[in-house]
This record gives sequence, structure tokens and C-alpha cells, in this order.
Amino acid sequence: MADKRYRTKQRDSILAYFASHPDACLTAKDIIESPEIEVGEATVFRCLSHLAKEGLIKKFASDEGALYQYNREGECNHHFHLKCLHCGKILHLDCELMHSVSEHIGKDHHFTVDVSRTVIYGLCEDCDSTKR
Repeated sequence: MADKRYRTKQRDSILAYFASHPDACLTAKDIIESPEIEVGEATVFRCLSHLAKEGLIKKFASDEGALYQYNREGECNHHFHLKCLHCGKILHLDCELMHSVSEHIGKDHHFTVDVSRTVIYGLCEDCDSTKR
């Protein structure tokens, strides 16, 4: 069966917005209220759902609702993430130690970790220094 992609001008506009803000964690409200995008609210939610299913953006849960981040060339599918509980920033954790942890869990505990969906919560350097 052919791969059906949800392709519209609005979808491409939202994806381009993510590409122009590659490290930002955005809510649907951020996109709806952006002066750079002229897309209706329902369309934004529909496009975010499709873009996340296609793996072009990553969806993260937060206390305020869903956060989305650009998934440049699928790079977020191969590493863990760190999420700051104070500012909401999401950091990429692509290091050998975490690869070793994932391998250990698989080998010794017979459990495969989906690193693309694994988030470790804590405080980023900026927020942690303000808490001291």
C-alpha cells in the first residue's frame, strides 16, 4: 500500500515554522498565536497530529499540555531527552553512556528501551543555578 502523507499548504507552513525554530519547544497555542503563520486553530491541531505521526516533529507531554519540537532528519529517534521541570526546555542527550545504559537494559533485563520516547526530568543548568 502506498505511503499516504498529509500534504497541504498549511501543513508545509507549520513544518517550515518548526524548521525555522529547530530548538524551540512549542505548544499549539504558540503556533496559533504566531504572526508568522496564518492557519486556523483546528488546522493547527490536525497538522501537529499528522506531523508527529510522520516523525517530523516530536511530541512531549508537559503539565501545560503537549509540547512539540522539530525532529530534524529523524535525529531525535536515536537518543534520550532531558526536560527541565522549571522552564520546560528539552535537551538532546546523545552520549555513549546512555547508549550503554540502553544496551545494558536490553541485555541484562531483556527489555528494549524506546529511546526516541524516553525523557529524563530534572532541572537544566540555568534553572538549577537559580535554585541554589
